[in-house]
Amino acid sequence: MATTTATINISSDILSYPITISKTMTMSKSANPSVGLDETTGLRTKKFTDATAAVIVEHDELTDDMAHKLYIRNASTNKANFFYVAYNASAAAATTAETIGKLHGGDWMLMPYDGNTNITVASSTTSETQYLEYMVFADGIVAAKG
Repeated sequence: MATTTATINISSDILSYPITISKTMTMSKSANPSVGLDETTGLRTKKFTDATAAVIVEHDELTDDMAHKLYIRNASTNKANFFYVAYNASAAAATTAETIGKLHGGDWMLMPYDGNTNITVASSTTSETQYLEYMVFADGIVAAKG
């Protein structure tokens, strides 16, 4: 049986007392929480040379309403440049986008994803090449068509 585990460790001294958070999550299927996620879209890297939005995860490649987990990392080192990350019906329809946030150079995120809407990203810069790394740990991949 497949097991995928994510661990995060956070420590901070921004308050008068230190904060330490250490959490582990076993990624499991929504229909059977005792069974781990056993599919992925594969680790992908995309090169961006302009600020044109691009779909990185298409909703029709994954089963809707499931317990997918989406990993995204800005592999660039320049903290001044970032990627906008958004839920979007299509990469071209910017007015339908709901921005999730910005990933600055070196930042990453891991979030639940239901598979119902495309995930779109756009680079903040046209003067510097940026690289984005991403993968879906999937709770159901739709069979390829054609």
